[in-house]
Order: sequence, then C-alpha cells, then structure tokens
Amino acid sequence: MSYHEQSCITVLSRFSATKKLTFIMYTRFSRRLYQASTSYALSSRSRGNPYVSPLSPRSQRFFEITLNRPSAGNLIRTLYSSNIFCREKDSAALCENGMALEVNYEQLLEEQKEPNTLIVDIREPSEISETGALPGSIHIPMGDVRNVFENFSEEEFQEKYGKPKPTTDTKIIFSCRSGKRSMSMQQTMQKLGYTQAHHYPGGWLEWEEKSAGRRK
Repeated sequence: MSYHEQSCITVLSRFSATKKLTFIMYTRFSRRLYQASTSYALSSRSRGNPYVSPLSPRSQRFFEITLNRPSAGNLIRTLYSSNIFCREKDSAALCENGMALEVNYEQLLEEQKEPNTLIVDIREPSEISETGALPGSIHIPMGDVRNVFENFSEEEFQEKYGKPKPTTDTKIIFSCRSGKRSMSMQQTMQKLGYTQAHHYPGGWLEWEEKSAGRRK
C-alpha cells in the first residue's frame, strides 16, 4: 500500500462517528440512485426516447465503487486506485479533512508541548543568527534536511539535535520565513514516505507578529 493510501485511510480513521455514518448513508443513496437511474434509462430507451442515453463509463465506474464497496475503508482504497479521490499528480498534497497537512499558530503552540512532535526550522544559518530559531524547533537548513533524514544514524541525530531521529510515522512540522520553503520541504519528505510531514504556512513572520501581540 502506498503512502498516499495510508494517509487517506489514516484520515478516515480519525473521522467522527457522524462522518463515518455519512459514508454509509452515501453508499446506500448511491445504490438507490444507480438502480433508479438505470431502470429509468432502460425503460425510456425501450419506449424509443432518443434523449436518454446510457450512463458514461466513468459514471458507471463511480457507481460500481459505491455499490460494491460499502466499507468506508475499502471505498477510500478503491477511489484512490481508480484515480478519483487522490490523483498521482497531486501526490504531494496529502489530505486531512480535505486540506493539506498544515498547522496554524494556535496549533503550533500546542505542538510545541508534544514530546513526540518534531518541529524543524529550515531557514538558512544567516536567518537564524538574526532572529533565533523557532521556539521548540531544531534547526536544519533546507538543503540539508533530506541528507540528515536519510543518512544520519539514530545516534548521530540524537547527539547533534538532542531529539530522537524521526520515523516515517513521526509528526514533523517544517517552518521557514513565510511558508513557501516549508511547503516545498513538506512535499519532498512526503514523497520519501514521511506521511505525517506538516508545515507551518505562517512561518517566522507570523510567529513573530502573533507572539509580540500576546506579550502586549
């Protein structure tokens, strides 16, 4: 199973009971709709109605998925494999409740308290020397992140950064100055299998502004 499928299934597992029930109701509705539309089309064509055409292959495939796979987990996997729910060209944009994996300022404050979350400030050393690193983060320049994650041993990582080396399941939050580099880094790491790679779109600029406001 690819990391795209795993991510979508992970998202579904976090859904509330209400959302899961919606999936079930959705498949039941689709079944009835398909049966009704098929019956109407067949009966209309049998009466010589030229304006009613059969369902397109794409529509038929969609209904087959929802009819034959009422399990929410199987539905997600099948929609992915059918290139309907997650497309390969959008592979970097993993989805959580329909959005990319991002954290806002308030969420970052909470994540700074989580010992199992790794926050990585990927700005250049010259930037860090001016402002300091994002509180609670380790500093790895953007150009070094991939090499560090792929080639450092657990001992080397722990010794240099004072944190356990992340696994592909570790929640990682990348941050830069304004969000562009962190999003690019997030996409790169997701392609390497780090399914919980997040980024902070506000970056240092938002952090500095909002933190100053909280101190007033």
